Amino acid sequence: MRSVRVVTRARLFALISVTALGVISGCGQGAAPGRSGPASSGHLPRGVMSAAAACRRVVRRATPGFFTHAEQVHLVLTTYAKGEPVESEGDLSSGMPPRTLVWVVEVHAKAIHGVQSYPPGSQSPARPYTDYSEVMNARTGYVSDGGSCSCWPLPLWKVGTVVSLPPQC
Repeated sequence: MRSVRVVTRARLFALISVTALGVISGCGQGAAPGRSGPASSGHLPRGVMSAAAACRRVVRRATPGFFTHAEQVHLVLTTYAKGEPVESEGDLSSGMPPRTLVWVVEVHAKAIHGVQSYPPGSQSPARPYTDYSEVMNARTGYVSDGGSCSCWPLPLWKVGTVVSLPPQC
């Protein structure tokens, strides 16, 4: 009987260790399952900022109180012509040439508090938005578009490899 307990404890310890290792290795920067590419492999084109650097630019540049309890950040490295319509939910402006490499950065929080303008006759939402996204030149950091909504998550996987980071980047 004693040998069975020892074997069972050893198996339980092995299972806990493997599970913990899997959880730890999955934390931080990672790609969506089944996706590969420069953003997930760490091999970025020359002069392109990392996902963590793009994340920090968005999160740290925000005025105090803009994000209430930021929870998660999703990013995708893509071209402007693909990324802008995903971020804006359909529109493509002339903010950058179509082939410009951009980071589309999406921050999810309990609430987004920003100065928002609305067309005449429309009202602000009853509850604060929970998501903020922007399109950023991946080399220069220039932001061509940004906006708030309650639309987490945007379908970033349609235009490239999704990188997920904690709000601390």
